[in-house]
Amino acid sequence: MTVDTVIPDLQVSLTLDPFAPRAARYYVAQLDRPSPDLRDAVVLLTSELVSRAVEQCEHCSGEAVELLAWMPSDVVRVELRAPREVLDLPAHAHRTHYDMLLLDQVADRWSIETTQAEASEPCACMWFEIDRHSAEALHAS
Repeated sequence: MTVDTVIPDLQVSLTLDPFAPRAARYYVAQLDRPSPDLRDAVVLLTSELVSRAVEQCEHCSGEAVELLAWMPSDVVRVELRAPREVLDLPAHAHRTHYDMLLLDQVADRWSIETTQAEASEPCACMWFEIDRHSAEALHAS
């Protein structure tokens, strides 16, 4: 599945401070399209992404990151765009980090992508997607 990522349903800049995870939860919860159980999953995973960025950014408090979300009818996608050092994973992360375990269990897909926007500005994007399942599809299985 691919999400048309041209126009997000949510695009907000967050300052990485102790209040950023709560702000991220608030913004994502305000998107009223998903069912309550899907909204809860999206809010939880979004909070984990932002909490992780805050923890990794101990020395750079006040760093701004961008939170984006798309909620078309077939899939929900959330992205956190930040400097690479805020989102980089250690080699052993999948086995030891709670947020990675949650992503593996709750999201249908997730990844971290790094790019080089400019020579002086390395950036990364951590994202997850959750497929929407219609009531008809669930009853048919």
